[in-house]
Amino acid sequence: MAPLWNDGHRFAGRVAIVTGGGGVLGGVTARALGSEGATVVIGYRTSKAVARQNVAAIEAAGGQATSVQLDVADEASVEHFIADVTTRHKRIDVLINAAGRIDAADAVRFADAQPQDIRSLFDVDVLGTMRMCQAVRPHMVAGGGGAIVNFSGSYGNGINQENLVNSVAVAYCAAKGAIRGFTASLARDFAPSIRVNAVSPGAIAANWDADWDIPAEFVEEAVSMTPLRRLGLPQEIAETALFLASDGGGYVTGQVLQVDGGWVMAG
Repeated sequence: MAPLWNDGHRFAGRVAIVTGGGGVLGGVTARALGSEGATVVIGYRTSKAVARQNVAAIEAAGGQATSVQLDVADEASVEHFIADVTTRHKRIDVLINAAGRIDAADAVRFADAQPQDIRSLFDVDVLGTMRMCQAVRPHMVAGGGGAIVNFSGSYGNGINQENLVNSVAVAYCAAKGAIRGFTASLARDFAPSIRVNAVSPGAIAANWDADWDIPAEFVEEAVSMTPLRRLGLPQEIAETALFLASDGGGYVTGQVLQVDGGWVMAG
């Protein structure tokens, strides 16, 4: 009889790291992993209180979780974080690279992008992802394998160049494009023991005004150009990440899965 891949306990006995666990997408993914049996280690940079709330939510539902400070832009911080995880849990089975820079300075036209902001964006979103993948590799190999899910992003099809929701800032697109290339090449490099995929969120329900200084009418314009005519839900991103990290996605590697309401369609 074929195994039941999704029995509600897909990650029982597994240790899962979620970077950016104090953010919306990282937090909901961490809680989803905990609900399915994973021992979750949440990495946060500054959102200590939110990360602890996510740990409490996982524990309240009967799961196991801890939160540890982590700056993916700092090699020493990454090394210390991984050493802490392996000392406590002896293994690493899943890595969700949800850490990403959220700064209104990145939501600008390219002529207005500042070199220091571009460097900071790439240091977190691209190099931070690479640091984490390199750090977990030997532990996943020693444990017989693992799954990595990176976070890329959709490139908008909008025609309003001032609307950074649907046109999307050039530096941001460059960083997320780098994750696409990195995911495909790393999947070949890490095969066959470690699978590497990425999820590419479209416009997801969030505080666009506070985080990115983007007015509501721009968000509404982007929604009107999305075939499903709505913003995505953070839970929908989490469900996709869990599929890619689970045994049910065991024959999937090197892929970037668009979760964007049809914003970008590949024929």
